[in-house]
Amino acid sequence: MIFENSRIIKAAPDNMNYERPWLKFYGDNTFPNLQYPDKTLYEMLKDSAETCPDATAIEFMGTQVKYKNLLEYVDICAKGLKEIGFKSGDIFTVCLPNVPHAIIIFYAINKVGGIANMIHPISAPKEIQYAMDLTESKYIITTDFLYKSVKAVRDEIGIKKIVICKMGDYLSTLLSLGFWATSGRKIPKIEYENDPVLVKWQDMMAAGKESNEEIKVSKKVNDGAVILYSGGTTGKQKGILLSNMNFNALALQTASHQEEKIEGDKMMCIMPLFHGFGLGICMHTPIVAAATIILVPKFSAEEFAKVFAKHKPQFMAGVPTLYEALLRSEIMQKADFSCLKGAFAGGDALPEDVKRRFDAFMKERGGKIELQEGFGLTETVTASCLMPKKMYKPGSVGIPYPDTIYKIFEHGTENPCPVNVDGEICISGPSCMLEYYNEPEETALVRRVHSDGRVWIHTGDMGHMDEDGFVFFKLRIKRIIKSSGYSVYPTQIEEVINKHPAVVMSCVVGVPDDYQIERIKAFVVLKEGYEKNDEMRESIMKLCREYLAKWSTPRDIEFRDSLPTTKVGKIAYTVLEQEVRGEKPAEV
Repeated sequence: MIFENSRIIKAAPDNMNYERPWLKFYGDNTFPNLQYPDKTLYEMLKDSAETCPDATAIEFMGTQVKYKNLLEYVDICAKGLKEIGFKSGDIFTVCLPNVPHAIIIFYAINKVGGIANMIHPISAPKEIQYAMDLTESKYIITTDFLYKSVKAVRDEIGIKKIVICKMGDYLSTLLSLGFWATSGRKIPKIEYENDPVLVKWQDMMAAGKESNEEIKVSKKVNDGAVILYSGGTTGKQKGILLSNMNFNALALQTASHQEEKIEGDKMMCIMPLFHGFGLGICMHTPIVAAATIILVPKFSAEEFAKVFAKHKPQFMAGVPTLYEALLRSEIMQKADFSCLKGAFAGGDALPEDVKRRFDAFMKERGGKIELQEGFGLTETVTASCLMPKKMYKPGSVGIPYPDTIYKIFEHGTENPCPVNVDGEICISGPSCMLEYYNEPEETALVRRVHSDGRVWIHTGDMGHMDEDGFVFFKLRIKRIIKSSGYSVYPTQIEEVINKHPAVVMSCVVGVPDDYQIERIKAFVVLKEGYEKNDEMRESIMKLCREYLAKWSTPRDIEFRDSLPTTKVGKIAYTVLEQEVRGEKPAEV
């Protein structure tokens, strides 16, 4: 074995898929260069459907959709899109929770040659307007119970068509009636008559089924296919244009971490499909590998626990706050983890204590794996680095994906940092974005061509690599507190506080101070059974004084029952920053 781009290389295994030679399975840290077929997202789905037609593609609240049927629905939907005026090069805004419609229309948009503009299903009206104005999108799909927000701004945007779908479209008659009895009857009635903009999902699908138009895929693998949005936790929110290649590369890289075929295996899909983690890891990767997507429409630990217990999936993925919540779930206490082949955490730093406790939690319930932390950003779709199985290094986020190079540069330069020296984490590889949509100046700051001829994404994250090629993430470079002339790193302080046996999670921010410029304040959530009192506060402070310099030790600790989170479950430190400055928190 030899090291190349911080990865160990060995010969291809005997278990590679010769029907689809780009699907290879290697296991731990053993990645040669992968093959990336010249196919669009739709063509990757079509390939899986033709190879495994009777395999289950989607499981949704008791409804199962086989791959051959999913492909049929996508083909019909593509024709339906053409019938309502959508054409190649147009941008279609998808404003849906994790429901079958989202998967169907995503691949249908791609077949037509359009771009899917993915936004949060509970976006505020002005957020919807921003995303559609930015991309000049004139088409949107939403649900009947979320239409109100679209309706509020439809005239300002100049929308051509609004497709309305219902939860019951893909539920059994019994479950559909149950949904109507509990939630559906509360949904305001939508007046479709005499409104040429509104289109029912079922009507669009019916039109597509009757259409004789033949649709040929006109887009290429490196063309733009999807727009996702940066989290907005630092700086201005931007639309990130990603290509077919970006998503296909991510899927094949992710699948290659397994030691055997995963056709027919089940992936829990609770991460929202408007986010790269949900769309890339939990949806497109299973589609490429002909595995089953278990759609969980509600982002909650309890809903996850119920579905997990029922379906016994082989793979699960989520943000650290989800795993912390699962540890407290009564349903998960009774779960059998022997079914799992992989459990992945990403989207935010995984506290070592959460990993340790969840690993023990799984082992006590028959699990034979450990929680693997990944690292990435939407500018590379999502994950581009993953901790290998059975090679855990505390504090590290793992090693780069196949064909992905990580380098540490002095911030803003092309000067590489030595091993174990912190600098800016930069990434080069096939999952790197095309651009920030309609933001050439912002794009030039982040997506840079270096003197080596490679395109590098400057992440704005600080960290280092060790002599074995493991990546260590420290913090967002912009997330620095200036206190008494010193640069203080909140993530470093949070790591120390999270070591305390009574602490679930913490968030550190700078509070404006006339003397220190900023004084350090920690917001802390305690585990059940521990009291929020001065003794506990002093116990945490003592731990901080043991590990941190005087200027890095918090001046104040405030106990909270919970911390604010972004729409994908990351701790929203910007909300707390705005709170301590007396500002109205922005949407996260």
